[in-house]
Amino acid sequence: MAIAQSLDHFVVPVDDLVVAEDFYARVFGGILGKRNGLNVRQRKRGAVPHTFVQIGGKRMGVYLQSDHRPAPAGPRGLPTYSFTANQDGIASVIDELKTLGVKFDGPVYNAHPFAEQSIFFADPAGNHYAVYKQKGNTVESSNGRMTGVGYIELEAPNVEASIKFYHDVLGFEVQNRATDGKQAMLKMASGQTLILTQAPFASKGLVMSRKVPGPHIAFYVPTAKWTEAIELLDRLGIENGDRGAAKEPSADRGGTYMDDPAGYVIQFITDGME
Repeated sequence: MAIAQSLDHFVVPVDDLVVAEDFYARVFGGILGKRNGLNVRQRKRGAVPHTFVQIGGKRMGVYLQSDHRPAPAGPRGLPTYSFTANQDGIASVIDELKTLGVKFDGPVYNAHPFAEQSIFFADPAGNHYAVYKQKGNTVESSNGRMTGVGYIELEAPNVEASIKFYHDVLGFEVQNRATDGKQAMLKMASGQTLILTQAPFASKGLVMSRKVPGPHIAFYVPTAKWTEAIELLDRLGIENGDRGAAKEPSADRGGTYMDDPAGYVIQFITDGME
């Protein structure tokens, strides 16, 4: 039973907000939005400095880390966040990566069953990204260089536990599994894909908890299913709640947060919420 409709947005850790803002604007065509945690009032509340960027029609976020993370071993790694793009968008990203001297893999053809052409790279903080053209998709988008939010690939130290969480709690359907049991693909109602790959949960440079404002992955729950979603969390005994302690009070904030078995913070979000 589908509870979460789609991958709505993600918020990632970075080691330099100014560098991240510039990179996201240049490579993804992102539009910088609200900055937080940069004045005394916000800092006294305990707000961690973070910035929101509009990419592919969605509001993404970058949070300032408190600790350094190891440099990525290469352009591909875990977790991988992704955006969809058309052919011109992919070409623009490649040109910008070359200008910035950023190493990348691609174009890679048929990297996934749903991806016709992909490029893989890491941002300056070491977050891994893919930009890809969907198979059979010729629809143009007005969302800018990126046409939308794509798939996401996460570490899953215990693949079975992660599959159970995303199937039982979010309602994602298992599409296929590797014969060695080390990877699984789950399908969302939107057609987007969640890939779970067996790997240790890597350091994110700051505390990861549903109780602490910071990086998270947000899934959209239709308004008509919101009550059902919250009741399901209660029935399953999934601890959850709003991380409002260090936020600006606002009527359009909300949602509820929970921890997945690997260590990621998951948000349920619906219409009218941030």
